[in-house]
Amino acid sequence: MTNIDYEKEIQALEEKKKQLLKEKREKDRKELQTLKEVFGKDFPKKENGKFISLDEFKRNYAISRKDQSVIDSNKFDAVQNELHQIKKDLNNIANAMDDSKGYWHVSDLKGLTNWLSQFRTKS
Repeated sequence: MTNIDYEKEIQALEEKKKQLLKEKREKDRKELQTLKEVFGKDFPKKENGKFISLDEFKRNYAISRKDQSVIDSNKFDAVQNELHQIKKDLNNIANAMDDSKGYWHVSDLKGLTNWLSQFRTKS
């Protein structure tokens, strides 16, 4: 291929890029208009009162059906299993407590504090 062929190919690709961008802008404009019609005055706005862009909307909001669960079932099962494990751990700690001296105390206080440290929010 010669330089002229490359230049023609580059020019054709640039035209194709312009056309695709134009189509995307038109599609996005229609989608944003549809969202504004659906949400009406409740469509999110910026601090200056102007509506947010479609990109901001897609980045910050999720649309789901009323009958559709927002939580992924795999994530839900994982969280549920973790909660069951924590409950078992707490039951074991409570069962290991002794009140023979008139007050409750834990025989393995170091183990308890190490276990509790995994839930710290401060570093």
